[in-house]
Amino acid sequence: LLDAVEESKANATTEAVKIAAMNAITILVKAGVTFHGADLRGVKIPGADLSGGQFDYVQFQGADLTGVNLSRSWLRAADLSGAQMEGVQFGELPYLELDHWIYTCAYSSDGRTLAVCAGAWTIGCVSIYDTSSWTSTYSFAAPDKVETMAFSPDGTRVVLGAIDELVRLWDCASGQEIFVMEGHQSTAYYIAFSPCGKQIASSGFDQTVRVWDSQTGESIFVLEGHTDKVWTVKYSPSGEWLVSGGSDDTIRFWNSETGEPGVVLNCSLGLTCSLDISTDGRWIASGHWGGGLQLWHAVSGEPGPVLHGHTGDVTGIAFSPDSRWIASSSEDKTVRLWDASTGTLINTLSSHKAAVRDVVFSPNGLQIASGGNDKRVRLWDVDSILTSSVEQQDQMGPVGKTAYSPNGQAILTVGDVKVMGERRAVQQWDSLTGAPVPLPIELPESRSVKSVSYSLDGIPTVTVGIMGNARLWELQAGGPKSILKGSEQSKYFTMSPCCRWIVSVDFGDAVMLWDLDNTQQNHVLIESGGFDGDDINCLAFSATGHQLAVGVSSGVIKFFDSQSKGLITSRSTEWDIVAMSFSPDGQQLAVGTKECSVYLWGLQSEERAIELSGHTHWVRCIAYSPCGEWIASGSWDKTVRVWHRQRPPGGTETWSCVSTVHGYFDVVLDIAWSPTVPMEFVTACKDESVRVWRVSSDGEDVVVKLLWGTNLAILHAAGLVLKDTTGLSSMQKRLLAQRGAIDDSLTLEEDGRSDVEE
Repeated sequence: LLDAVEESKANATTEAVKIAAMNAITILVKAGVTFHGADLRGVKIPGADLSGGQFDYVQFQGADLTGVNLSRSWLRAADLSGAQMEGVQFGELPYLELDHWIYTCAYSSDGRTLAVCAGAWTIGCVSIYDTSSWTSTYSFAAPDKVETMAFSPDGTRVVLGAIDELVRLWDCASGQEIFVMEGHQSTAYYIAFSPCGKQIASSGFDQTVRVWDSQTGESIFVLEGHTDKVWTVKYSPSGEWLVSGGSDDTIRFWNSETGEPGVVLNCSLGLTCSLDISTDGRWIASGHWGGGLQLWHAVSGEPGPVLHGHTGDVTGIAFSPDSRWIASSSEDKTVRLWDASTGTLINTLSSHKAAVRDVVFSPNGLQIASGGNDKRVRLWDVDSILTSSVEQQDQMGPVGKTAYSPNGQAILTVGDVKVMGERRAVQQWDSLTGAPVPLPIELPESRSVKSVSYSLDGIPTVTVGIMGNARLWELQAGGPKSILKGSEQSKYFTMSPCCRWIVSVDFGDAVMLWDLDNTQQNHVLIESGGFDGDDINCLAFSATGHQLAVGVSSGVIKFFDSQSKGLITSRSTEWDIVAMSFSPDGQQLAVGTKECSVYLWGLQSEERAIELSGHTHWVRCIAYSPCGEWIASGSWDKTVRVWHRQRPPGGTETWSCVSTVHGYFDVVLDIAWSPTVPMEFVTACKDESVRVWRVSSDGEDVVVKLLWGTNLAILHAAGLVLKDTTGLSSMQKRLLAQRGAIDDSLTLEEDGRSDVEE
């Protein structure tokens, strides 16, 4: 297959060769083959499906990529100079960014306008966008936090529901309030216009559904029957029925003309957060707390398939206009597309970085809009989603800790991880391929795992706190090895590299040290409250384990002798300390700070610390390479910086940043270098990813390339080179500019913003 791709590079390429190359690379990508660093210059693969492909640092110069599907492809630092890209699909349009959480998105019936409802606390705002250019035409402020919004069928008015218990009708042309509907005794949480436009229905936390005259604002009915909050309400396509769902685990039907109650559906999945009715009137889809999604036969009320996939509350549901597809949004940060006839999951869209609050199809069914707590409206191309076939990745929560095995062949991580359908707190990975390596025992839930490490003989070891004393587990032994007495209130632990000592910090900021040869006793190094309310933010052992550093937010660092338990020295700095790491020789301490810098402190010198500046947010983690010549630092700025030491004979030691690694969507929480493979390190990130990077140096140039990673099925283009590329539309260029692509012709024109998504 690779030979077929290679053959297409020839200048005189026949159509048959192009087709063979297109099929070959499509098969390889779908089989999970990665192309990181590959030389694909001049390949001719028109029409290939590369969706979800991994192309870190790939050379695509002069390639024929006509009609290629690049939805959710990893294109970090790839070079597409001179590539032909007519008809390329990226699966989405540029996102829209607002200043507050987004609660509702709604298209006008003609599809020419998208209204977005956003807010925070007592702030409410509705922004109106022209869907031909995706520019904001106007916006207006609401008197309170707006929870819901709906267009009138003719698109001339919008109705809003808010936490102030009021329902308001606004004129779209003038942005003026027409009238206010009063009656709810609590938040008006969801709003719907009747298909004919004569009625407005609102559901509230006061356990009622209220029906209003849209011309006068007069109350028509107060529908009572729910015994708890009513989260959602919809009209049937004919307008004859209203359907509502609430916290009382029921879905209720109401006659919209008489207000009479109809069928009551009892939901085995519990609280109903959201629902929609198919446009052909045959199906109801309901979304529930915890991630359940249920289909119902609308006529008989009989339950249909349960759709499994979401791991958080299903906040929004929408049928496509032709009733073939269902889109759902969730607290799990994803939008999912389902086959409405079978309940089969078609695709998972993972670009949102926080809970997704709403999802809606455009009236022509060609686009999906979703909005959420990341303050962005994502716009998805339905055809690209349907034609791409990205294999569903394991769902992972934030990954907080990581460690290499002594032989470098395995990596241990801790986080809220779902692997092969099974939720695990701790996961082991093959360090070369990224394949999950099974662990022999099941551990408690993720929040109880405080640390991960390997023993010197390579046995995975974790510290687990479960309702009492912490336990040290050797995962090949099948159970807890040691019980750490006196650790009831410990919030985190660190084990020494020699595996002799373990130190903990409790919620009162007391520091305790255990000798693992005798875990029945602990030694209190620092009493609770010993720093007058300042937080102990980090701990670090020297490479031998003989020295322990305790870092305090006020800038104090205390050094202890692990063997004697005695205080060696205490130093005060001007830094707000977040992270620390000893150099391999124990002569230097790297300190990460809230001042966005890393400071290198010579422990045997009185000289001023060396400052490594460049991060734009707090430095969260630091790690020296085994040789001590390199440092990797991770930050809240969503980057990793790689620093290299220059130490000329007889000269002064200096450090410089030789590479900034983009590709993260949240704070980088931990870094570990391979003990056996030179210049390789792993990162753990709050964006739910584990990634292994390889550093290579060619003279003065240092390149950091991705070896493998999880959670990569997101369109990523940081550093993507597009010089002299042909065939991209202005909207596609805008999308790639948002994702960090490099080209003088790429500009961000969205509401004057110039920030690049990372």
